[in-house]
Amino acid sequence: MENNHKIKKIIIRRKDDFITALEKNWRDWMLQPLTKLFKRSGITANYITYTGFVLVFIAIWMYLANHSIKSQLMILALAAITDAIDGPTARNNDDVTIKGTWLDHIRDGFLVLWSSYLIYSYKLLSPEIIIIVWALQILLAWICLKDFVLNYLKNISDEENKVLIENFSLDNLQASVIGRLQFFCWIMSYGFLLLSLLINLPILVSLGQALIVIEIIFAGLNILESYQKTI
Repeated sequence: MENNHKIKKIIIRRKDDFITALEKNWRDWMLQPLTKLFKRSGITANYITYTGFVLVFIAIWMYLANHSIKSQLMILALAAITDAIDGPTARNNDDVTIKGTWLDHIRDGFLVLWSSYLIYSYKLLSPEIIIIVWALQILLAWICLKDFVLNYLKNISDEENKVLIENFSLDNLQASVIGRLQFFCWIMSYGFLLLSLLINLPILVSLGQALIVIEIIFAGLNILESYQKTI
């Protein structure tokens, strides 16, 4: 009974729907040993996110320097791992910050943007599909950000701006179930497609292409959900 009450409090505090909060709680619990080690070592969630940025830029440098695709993908995989552990580190160690929330999304953007370029470069998806994926993502970002930006640019007090940023960052920027499914399909699709460069299995390309179609569907649902929240 006490544990159920604790979970309910966490769900309310995070302003998430039940399934999203449950998924976060499960990941947080699973990674507790690692996040405790980070805390003892003075490694914050933002340090992990910064590491993700560095790894993406290293991967870009390796591409320009003609390093093997295997080495490039290993670095990108490590960058993706930072996305999986910085959130639980922040929550488990009471280190959730507005800055960290924004950095997390920006790092994810750089990661999938560069992965998109690699997939285009190796002709694993048609340019038209990649354009559709990113057009939907840009539209989603505009729907989510436009009201926030317009309110922020208004002549309001510093205190009102502070509240606006805090509420938006810790509520609106948190992905819904549909948003998480969209991003999961996006990452898994790119993962299968890029893995096909290392393992010559046609099914990997087929899986990647099928998942990107599902990602597009979820992106459309995510846009609809986000639009309905703004009206």
